[in-house]
Amino acid sequence: MRLDKPVFYIAPAILSILLVMVYPLGEGIYIGLTDRLFTYDHYSFIGLQNYFDLCHDELFGLSLFNSLKLTAISVVGSLLLGLLLALLLNNDAKYIKVFRGLLFIPWVMPSMVTALIFRWVYNDFYGYANFVLVKYHIIQAPVNLLADQSLAWVGISMPMIWHHYPFVMVFFLATLQTIDKTLYEAAQIDGANRWQAFWTVTFPAMKPAIIIVTILEIIWNFCSFDLVYLLTHGGPFNSTLTLSVYIYQKAFEYKVLGMASAMSTIMFILLFSFTMLYFWTIRRNQVYEN
Repeated sequence: MRLDKPVFYIAPAILSILLVMVYPLGEGIYIGLTDRLFTYDHYSFIGLQNYFDLCHDELFGLSLFNSLKLTAISVVGSLLLGLLLALLLNNDAKYIKVFRGLLFIPWVMPSMVTALIFRWVYNDFYGYANFVLVKYHIIQAPVNLLADQSLAWVGISMPMIWHHYPFVMVFFLATLQTIDKTLYEAAQIDGANRWQAFWTVTFPAMKPAIIIVTILEIIWNFCSFDLVYLLTHGGPFNSTLTLSVYIYQKAFEYKVLGMASAMSTIMFILLFSFTMLYFWTIRRNQVYEN
C-alpha cells in the first residue's frame, strides 16, 4: 500500500473520533441493554427491559417534561433578549464596541460563577433581588426562589437565559450587519415606519439565522446539566428535575448504570434528531442562497 494516499493523512483524525466518540457511544448503548450496577462488575444482558421499566418510571416522565419545559422557556427568553440587544447594538454610536464586549461577558463566564452570582442574588436574607422587591412593596416578605416549588422555574430560567443570550445576540448582530441598507431606504420611501420596516426587511433577512439559532439553543438547553444541578440539584421535591440531572442521579447516586445508560440513549436519540434538523436547515439555506 502506498504511503502517499490521502487515507494516511486523515487516519489520526478518524482514529481519534473512533476512540473518543464512537466507542463510548456504542458502549453506552450496550450498557443500556444490561442490568449493570456502577459498583458491581458482574452483569447480564436483559435486552430492552430497561426501556420497558422507564415507561413505568414517573420520575423519568417528569424529568423529560421538565427538560422540555426548561428548554422552551430558556430558548424563547434568550431569543427575545438576544434579538432586542442585537437591534439596539446595530449602530455606529460612540463606544458601541465597549457595550458589545460587556454584554458578551455572560457567555464566557463559567457556570459555577454564574450559579454563585444568582444564588447570591436570590438569597432571602442578603440577596439584592429580595431587597429591591421588598423596598418597593412588590412583595411583603423575602422569598427564596430556589426553595419554592412554584417559583423555582423562574429561579433557574433566568440564569439560563442570562448565560445563553450573548451567543444569540452576536449571531443576530452579525446577520443584521449583512442586510443591505438600501432596502431600508426603499421601505422609508414607500412610507414604512420602523415597525413595518422590521417585518418587511429585517425579519425576512433574519429568518434563516433565527431558525439555526433556535435549533442550536434547543440542543444546548435540553442537555444542560451544570446550572440546574448547581442551583437546585433537581429540587425542591423534584420540581426542577431535568433529564440530565436524573441520569446523573441514577448513575452516580443510585448506582444503576444500566438504567442511566438507557436514559442517556433516549436523550442521545432526541438530540441527534435535532442535530440532523440543524444540518438539514444549513444545507437548505445554502441551496436557497445559491
